[in-house]
Amino acid sequence: MSVIKNLFHVSLQARNWDEALEFYCGKLGFEQMFELKVGQFKDMLQLGEHNEDDENHWLTYLRVAPDEYIEMFNAVINPPEFKTQPLGNHEDTALHSFGLGCENVKDTEDKLRAMGIEVKEGYFEDPSGVKIRIVERKGHDSKKERLFTSLAGLSLYVNDLENMTAHLRAMCFELKEKDEKRAVFTLGEFGQYVELLQSETPVKVYDDDLLGHFALQIYKVTDTVKAWGENGVYCCPQPFMKEVQVPADDTAKGNIGLDGCEIIWMVCPEGNKIEVMVEPGDTMQQKYEKSHEY
Repeated sequence: MSVIKNLFHVSLQARNWDEALEFYCGKLGFEQMFELKVGQFKDMLQLGEHNEDDENHWLTYLRVAPDEYIEMFNAVINPPEFKTQPLGNHEDTALHSFGLGCENVKDTEDKLRAMGIEVKEGYFEDPSGVKIRIVERKGHDSKKERLFTSLAGLSLYVNDLENMTAHLRAMCFELKEKDEKRAVFTLGEFGQYVELLQSETPVKVYDDDLLGHFALQIYKVTDTVKAWGENGVYCCPQPFMKEVQVPADDTAKGNIGLDGCEIIWMVCPEGNKIEVMVEPGDTMQQKYEKSHEY
């Protein structure tokens, strides 16, 4: 029985909110689905005084394809200050790239270049410096002409390839190929990839990384945590509560986020945060999908 439905979103942090929206929506053609403000973030955590910062952007969802999104944060906004903080410039970050799927790589590269976007060896960058891989793969059918029709996958640098490979296998990712320098997994209904790359120098996970985390959509919390628990890996309620194990039995349940999704977390051995999500009913994502044809 599969416990993972798909790679639900990659969570990115934008150095400049307006530039990032223009890039992803104006140029790449993704739709902005909904936006949440700093004040709503404070209310969710039940922390912080309400003030003039409450109306600042906190996060937005951008639709790549149905059930496949970019979750974009306004740089770094964390408690207790809830102030927008500039992102760091880390050369030792774990993020390598994330992949967007298209029908034809060459045609897509030509269209990107025509918009003034530099493409080099199958990659381009967003305004914050996030590296994006162009992947040729069958995506979702759409009545609109689109550059990209799927969130194809994600690549990460790791310090210990063997340990991280074992961890993702315990999470029921399917190992497709591996050598001493990389391991490639597929997951979910559409065969999205997660690629691990053995780093030649140490890498770290920072709070102000360009990649905040990535999210998996699962079918049912209890089934997933039980399957993972049988393999010796456990979820936690929040990334900052990684020592608190969600019970790997029928009592397991997540927290309901502002978007209506049921959420738990996995923190991998190298500190990468993996959000584990279920759309239990009338979520903000589902409302958008029902009212906006892809």
